[in-house]
Amino acid sequence: MDTFRLEQLVDIVKRAGDIIRNVHNVADIKEKEGPANFVTRYDSAVQEFLVQEFSQALPSAHFLAEEDGLTATDPYDGYVFVIDPIDGTTNFICDFHCSGICAGLALNGEMIMGAVYNPFREEMFYAEKGRGAFLNGRHLQIKNLPIEKGVTDCGACAPYPSLRDFSLAICRDLSFHTMDIRELGSAAIALCYVACGRLILYASPKLCAWDYAAAQIIIEEAGGVVCGYDGEPLDLRTGVTVLASTPKGKDEFLALTKHTREHYRSPGFLVKNF
Repeated sequence: MDTFRLEQLVDIVKRAGDIIRNVHNVADIKEKEGPANFVTRYDSAVQEFLVQEFSQALPSAHFLAEEDGLTATDPYDGYVFVIDPIDGTTNFICDFHCSGICAGLALNGEMIMGAVYNPFREEMFYAEKGRGAFLNGRHLQIKNLPIEKGVTDCGACAPYPSLRDFSLAICRDLSFHTMDIRELGSAAIALCYVACGRLILYASPKLCAWDYAAAQIIIEEAGGVVCGYDGEPLDLRTGVTVLASTPKGKDEFLALTKHTREHYRSPGFLVKNF
């Protein structure tokens, strides 16, 4: 039987951070789908390193990754590494120091471990199913607080202009009930901030599996909830709404945004799980 340990995942992801830790003045920038969706040669370099290391450590695994054509793997077939080499590429380009190297391992469609590393702050978030979640060795346990007790990350959805009005309407719904609104620019980092209590809620109208999978198990092992805007499981789907919060925060989100979600629900709308 193949064996792969959480300690191996953490070590490989941390070493990948060395590739971007001291990078400034990023060049070779290309645009992907959407007007503010970028990729650099460092995204490809980090992903190449991760794939090579994971392939050696767990030869039977497949890959579901953001860059370079590794997006077609069936995430429900055996071991699958789900990788986002640099989540928050725009932040990376702008030297904002809020980007995450993300890698999770799924077995037959269920996440069993994940790691998200911000090398600029040297913060490693990691978790394994049934063993808890941690930040640099500190055990994470979410307090089941309402959204009025913390700040919320709910952004303008720059890569998908057609979703911007919907996203901002959701943000407005929440803004009257939370302490304040933030936009970190990295879904994975924001999700991990929910896990460690820096954020009370995170909401995005469209993410792919590599954006959220590694962080999802970290939140869930910390006692939080990750789902779609309809409250249903994500199941490693791509191009879906993502909500992360405390159990109380999830219930409040569904109640506070009900009118907006119904207003924007239509046959022609791009995202369905709300």
